[in-house]
Amino acid sequence: MDYLDRYLLEVIASFPMKRKPAFLYAVVTGKRTGQAVQDSHLFGVTRLFGCAPMLKSETFDARLASMMERDILSITEDGVEIRVKADIPFVARFPYLDGFAFQNRTDLFFERLLLAVQVFSNFKHERKHYLPIVRDDVTQLAVKFWLADMMKSKSKEMARRDFYKELEKWFLDGEPRFYVPRFSGGDYIGKTGLQVANELDLAPWEYYFEWLNGLHQLFAKLDTEFPILNGLMPDSQLGLTASAQKTWQLWQQNVSMEKMINLRRLKLSTIQDHIVEIAATIPNFSVDAWINEAAVISISEQQWISLKDIKQAFPNLDYFQIRLALVAKRRGAICS
Repeated sequence: MDYLDRYLLEVIASFPMKRKPAFLYAVVTGKRTGQAVQDSHLFGVTRLFGCAPMLKSETFDARLASMMERDILSITEDGVEIRVKADIPFVARFPYLDGFAFQNRTDLFFERLLLAVQVFSNFKHERKHYLPIVRDDVTQLAVKFWLADMMKSKSKEMARRDFYKELEKWFLDGEPRFYVPRFSGGDYIGKTGLQVANELDLAPWEYYFEWLNGLHQLFAKLDTEFPILNGLMPDSQLGLTASAQKTWQLWQQNVSMEKMINLRRLKLSTIQDHIVEIAATIPNFSVDAWINEAAVISISEQQWISLKDIKQAFPNLDYFQIRLALVAKRRGAICS
């Protein structure tokens, strides 16, 4: 049983009731459907949400089929049920994962980091002409703006030294062996993740989750301890679905929900789905226009099996308010 199997089993085990493969695949790959977002918050599965966004549906189905053949799980019309638990709990091995918070931003951050290291390394080696290790134009532009912003207040040499001080600080607490071999500079071309995994004698999925865990550990401290590296972090709105991003842009322009329905020709329930997704994704997004802090705290203090149970306990709240309450506490979305 490799670490992808362990991850899948952890996701399956995190929900108290059987779930169908399509729903589990949405959680594993981070598809932000209303049900996946809602239930991941309801049952505390947000840290595991979207940790394998690259996983193909065929591979996912094959993994489930393989575990079913080994009698590790069973699949019926009601959903997937675990028969044999993993001997090492996945979350104990990778405690810093926070997929919902950092989904869609991890790879972009790492690409920017790879390019930033190359830029400063070649500056140190006085190499002005070289092929960027990351060819993506958007990434190159983001790093260019990041450099320009830093050099408003310091020289390039000072920026390079401060940048490497933050890397050293990160690696004092982290695992440089998962990242440093992938950096490029001078005549050295960084290795791929698979090459590093082979050198470390780790299976590919084990290396991947170690790499992801370490980055998420860093991300949790970026805005307080790593101001320079924080400048490489993509905006949180990239975690939104494309449709929710459009709703977010309108909301920032103070467009009411009623006007959004007409402008976008969408149902109220769809706009509400977007608001829940925004509240779950954008730090400090205020939901106090729809639900008060006391209700959020009351709901968050208890364990629930379904939205129906919450509705029975709080009959004055509608389901939109309940769903907002579930995501608001985790993301700090109540404004005083």
